[in-house]
Amino acid sequence: MMLCFADMPSYTFAMKAQKILKARGYVCEIKRNTSSAESGCGYYISVSADCSEIKDILESYSVPFEKMRKESEDEQKYY
Repeated sequence: MMLCFADMPSYTFAMKAQKILKARGYVCEIKRNTSSAESGCGYYISVSADCSEIKDILESYSVPFEKMRKESEDEQKYY
């Protein structure tokens, strides 16, 4: 299973992203960064999907994100 993680600039944008993605049928959760965040508000979204799809959706709705990464059993890649 592929997971996509996107660091968000604010909790409000994390909520907006979650609402948009859930309306499109994606499983999306807002989570708190456990380590001190270098940038952003300390929240990120976790989505069961490919990052390229999520990136396109968030950009089409003008929802900003700090950085995005995907994880599978074999790799970790940053966008």
